[in-house]
Formats: sequence, structure tokens, C-alpha cells
Amino acid sequence: MKTVLPMIVTFVGGAVVLLDYFVEGSWISATSNAFLSWSVLLAAFSTFLGGANILFIHVRNLKDRRPNWGLSVILVLSLVAWFVVGVVGTTESDIYKFVWENVYSSLSATMFALNAFFIASAAYRSFRLRGAESAILMTAAVLVMMGRVGIGEAISSRLPMLADWLMSIPGTAGMRGITIGGALGAVTVGLRVILGLERGGTGMSV
Repeated sequence: MKTVLPMIVTFVGGAVVLLDYFVEGSWISATSNAFLSWSVLLAAFSTFLGGANILFIHVRNLKDRRPNWGLSVILVLSLVAWFVVGVVGTTESDIYKFVWENVYSSLSATMFALNAFFIASAAYRSFRLRGAESAILMTAAVLVMMGRVGIGEAISSRLPMLADWLMSIPGTAGMRGITIGGALGAVTVGLRVILGLERGGTGMSV
């Protein structure tokens, strides 16, 4: 029963929300809106449960003095302090805004800045000439980069126009293909979940 019930709930909820997009009916719309509201509550509860689980794991790291337990101290103190500030002071308080603008935003910017090094490393591996596809990719990337900077226009006035063409025609076509492929994959996975063919969340083997 513990595996069949989640499949039934998933099928009913997914079918009702899906029908709301194609069938007109006040009861379907009301039921779909209710299910969507419940999903927001479940997501909020899941977020709280995830935070509690992180807190439990790192408190246990502190008690057992596991490797890098000093990082667990920073995480636990930050998590508790941020939770208290958000609940007691509300999101409109001065201290909450100060921490958000001067601590959280700075740390987020640092993380995004570090991503630049990973992107550069991935680009280096992708642009290594191992075949015709790699050569085309590298040539297009070099032309686009040269067309976006001043030195490219100084070399040739046609480079910016070529870069715009590469971005607007082949680039857009590739992005549309990726978007369509991702959408088809999402639809396929959604139908598998609704029909009970995707059973990873129930603990049953497919």
C-alpha cells in the first residue's frame, strides 16, 4: 500500500492539473488550483525538512569531531542566525536587509565569479581539436568572441556582422533544438510519472 498510494496520488494530481490546461470546467480549475496550492505547502515543508536535516548532519559532525568540523561550525551558526533574523526581525528589518545586501549577495557574487574558472576549463576541453565537430565549434566561438570586442572590428568591419549572424541564425537554431528536446524529455518523464512507469520515488524497481 505504501508504494501503490503514492502512485495513485501522483496519477490523480497530475491528471487533474494536466486536464485543466485542455478542458474547461469550474470544478477542474478549482481542484487544480487546490492541488497547486498544496504543492506549494509541500515544497515549503520539504525546504524546512531539508534545512533541519542539514542542521542535524552538521551537528553530528561537531559532536564526533569529524574532518573539517570547523566548516560545520560556520554552517550551523550561519543557518541558525539567518533563521532567527528572518523569523524574529522579518524580511523588512534593517538587519535582514544588511545581511542580505552585504553578506549573502557578496558570497553569491563570489560563487558566480568562481564559476568563470570552471567555464574556462570546460571551454578549453571542448575546444580541443579532436575532430570536425570540435573544429567547427572552436571556429564559431573564436569568430563570435572576436566580433564582440573592439579588436575584432579593427581587424575587419565584417567580423561584428558575422558574429551577429552566428548568434542569431545557427545559435538560435541550436538553442531552439535544445529547448524542444528538453521540453520533450520533460513531457516524457511527466507522463511516465503520471502513468506510474517512473517508480524511483516509491522505492520500487522499474
